[in-house]
Amino acid sequence: MNILKKMKPLRQWRSVVLLSLLAGPLSVMMPGATAWAADAALANPASAVLSPSGGRLEVEETAPVSTKDGVSIVTFVIPGDARNLQLSVPGQTVARWSMTPQVLEASGELSHLRDELINERARLSGQLDAVKARLALWKGLPDSITLQDLEQREKRMETVIPGLGMEQADLERRANIVQQELQRLPVSPDLGQLVSVTLQKSVSGMSRLPVRYSYTLQSCGWQPIYSFDAQPDQGEGHEIGVRLMAEVWQFTGMDWRNTRLTLASRGNGPREPAPLARWVVDSTSRPQQPRPAPHALMMARKAAPAEADGEFAAANAPVEPDNSGVYATWTLAVRGLPEGRSRLLIAADAWKAPLQWLARPTASDSRVWLLAKYIMPPEQTWPEGSAEFTVNGQNVGQGFFRPRNGEATLFFGPDPRVNVTTAENSRRRGESGFIDKSRNWTWAWTYTLTNGHSKPVTVRLERPAPMIVDQGVTVSSDDAPPSQKNEKEHMLFWDVKVPAGGKAEVHHKLTISSPKELPLVPDAP
Repeated sequence: MNILKKMKPLRQWRSVVLLSLLAGPLSVMMPGATAWAADAALANPASAVLSPSGGRLEVEETAPVSTKDGVSIVTFVIPGDARNLQLSVPGQTVARWSMTPQVLEASGELSHLRDELINERARLSGQLDAVKARLALWKGLPDSITLQDLEQREKRMETVIPGLGMEQADLERRANIVQQELQRLPVSPDLGQLVSVTLQKSVSGMSRLPVRYSYTLQSCGWQPIYSFDAQPDQGEGHEIGVRLMAEVWQFTGMDWRNTRLTLASRGNGPREPAPLARWVVDSTSRPQQPRPAPHALMMARKAAPAEADGEFAAANAPVEPDNSGVYATWTLAVRGLPEGRSRLLIAADAWKAPLQWLARPTASDSRVWLLAKYIMPPEQTWPEGSAEFTVNGQNVGQGFFRPRNGEATLFFGPDPRVNVTTAENSRRRGESGFIDKSRNWTWAWTYTLTNGHSKPVTVRLERPAPMIVDQGVTVSSDDAPPSQKNEKEHMLFWDVKVPAGGKAEVHHKLTISSPKELPLVPDAP
């Protein structure tokens, strides 16, 4: 039997239940309630513009019109969570419109799959109840039984009860799998909104009229997903493979057929700026920072990418972006979108970004990190999104791609072939000056960098520089090779070239001096 025919009684039962909940227990018996018994289908959208926070659908259809007592009303159905409805009836003037709840006909393949699973769960539950009932009959004894019947019963129970037990275990396993599949499927909407549009002038001799309308939904959208692949051992190691994909979803209860899809980026952060900070000047004042707006906090919580459910289909053709508007848009070549989640390829590129090695050593951390920095051309559009990072095709972790000031910094985790060891050569405290007027603290380290690659690498070794606040405190260093200093970041660094299969050393010695009366107890990280 066709599965759609098996699902029809289920949908009719669901419609009656929903109507009884909406209109009250007596309304099902009212004559006018029978008009609600039929489910209504949503019209297929002609186009959809999706953003990470929702979508806007545009529909063109020929809707039914009824005229009574000189008043013509056009009706159509939109999703229950639709907002910002805009409509027009070409050639007619709209006087008003109203909306009432309406049971929806679930027509998408995802909805059909859910109905199949619900039916399968019910079938397995019935079989399981039958097996349990048979087991109960075999385990129970009649009020009167002869010894011969009891012996025969025991012999049969040796084969029947284990078989029923195995059948019960198998049915429970299959029912559990079906339940898990149902839990993974997102719920399609059961209720929509019936829109009744009253025209200013009545029409005669017409049963349908063209109507155009649009609305926004939060049950659809998209988010960018990146894949960055570093190839340190190929060529000069100056290319990063980049793939920008779009995870697209819609849970409207129907499949969008031949719908033109456009993906749009969006502005980051809240819709409006924070209040201007107050500046109060007195002897103990500090600049007052404005509190984040509630909307900004809410958007920050929503920024974390969620793990995707459902199946993903990868397309092969990249999509050209349109940067002429405020937000970048991508119009997909393939039309339509099935209910559920899909994954589409937007762009693929090879970024010219030399790989770099970074070490921030401590006594317990010998890792050297692999990274790349890419200066982004102004004409390119790469929106923020979750990212997967690989080295030579091997996954090294996930993160979030967030370019800043036209530059993207990509970390690919530690390089197992390059490491640094730290040896603490000295940690001393002493006093000096005429009658011990000052105190001194001295630390000395040796950092040994090892390169297991077949070509030399340059490692940026970074150490914190002391931030001096109190007057009279001085810092001096004695390094080999000499260190460079980033005053803005309060950082010392060395660019160390480590030969292929070899080692290189950095000697770092630092002394802090302070007046004896100053209660200073420095400690080196």
